[in-house]
Amino acid sequence: MNNTSMNFKSFTQAILEKLQEMLGDNYSVFSQKVKKNNGIELTGVIAKRKERNAAPTIYINEFYHEGMTEEEMNKIGDLLYHDFQAAEFEDNVDLSGFTEFEKAKKQLVFKLVHAQRNEELLKLIPHKLFHNLAVVFYYTVQEPPFYGKAAILVYNSHMQQWGTNLEQLYQAAMENAPVLFPSTIDSMQKVMVGILEEELKEDILSDENRKDDGLFEENWVEELAGQMIEDMKEMKMPMYVLTNQQKLYGAACMLYPGVLKAFGEKTGQDFYVLPSSVHEVILVPATPGTDERTLWAIVTEINRTQVAEDEILADSIYYYSRNMDKILRIS
Repeated sequence: MNNTSMNFKSFTQAILEKLQEMLGDNYSVFSQKVKKNNGIELTGVIAKRKERNAAPTIYINEFYHEGMTEEEMNKIGDLLYHDFQAAEFEDNVDLSGFTEFEKAKKQLVFKLVHAQRNEELLKLIPHKLFHNLAVVFYYTVQEPPFYGKAAILVYNSHMQQWGTNLEQLYQAAMENAPVLFPSTIDSMQKVMVGILEEELKEDILSDENRKDDGLFEENWVEELAGQMIEDMKEMKMPMYVLTNQQKLYGAACMLYPGVLKAFGEKTGQDFYVLPSSVHEVILVPATPGTDERTLWAIVTEINRTQVAEDEILADSIYYYSRNMDKILRIS
């Protein structure tokens, strides 16, 4: 057939059947709806080996489009099969530390989400409001194979099960987050050059013909990156990126004790905080003539064109006052 004319539900079922056939009877393949940040709901496919207590989830929404061909379906099935093979857990995941608060509290951290966009979710989870944002808590799985890359969101039911309260959660998360996810601040130039270097190196390594032609010398990328630094130094608005070393929910670093204060002391200036995503914020020193409308336009443009909908933090800008040692909301 040239065109399946299937809806998303039929697409999901076809993917499940193909994966089940490819993986065999030792796997249980199924889908589930997953509510993500900002009210986004995605469909995840799970392929769980029967002797394992956990399995990776791969979201399939981005693969679907109307009028899919059989060839496209087969390619997606093959891709997902190889992804599951690569991501499969070799051993059972030890989550015993999550059952008791005295153990779980050592791995409790926090992230920031938009309060209004997550209004329904906030009814179900413990949280603290911060301007138009909300501090929410999660258990970071530090055991293999995740090492901090997997998380369990803390619900009111967990808090009740543990016999604890919001203040205890907040205290534990504030103590743990700077240790488990240390903050970093780099200039925008350095961050952008790092991204450029990685992308170019990947392109070069994957382009065997170009390599064979000798068009790229070893220092070519470094020279281009150096030129980029010189070009970006001409920017009239210096910018810095605050995140954590893992670049995971790093916008929360703006609430780490002493982080913004230390940056203000280093620069000798108050500064704006632009929430570019849930994973990082941009710091812009408040120099005379800084146009707040321009800053707000930068944030909204980033959110509309550069950030996945479930990773948007806020269409707002904030201001850190050194005298007050406080973050103020501007818009």
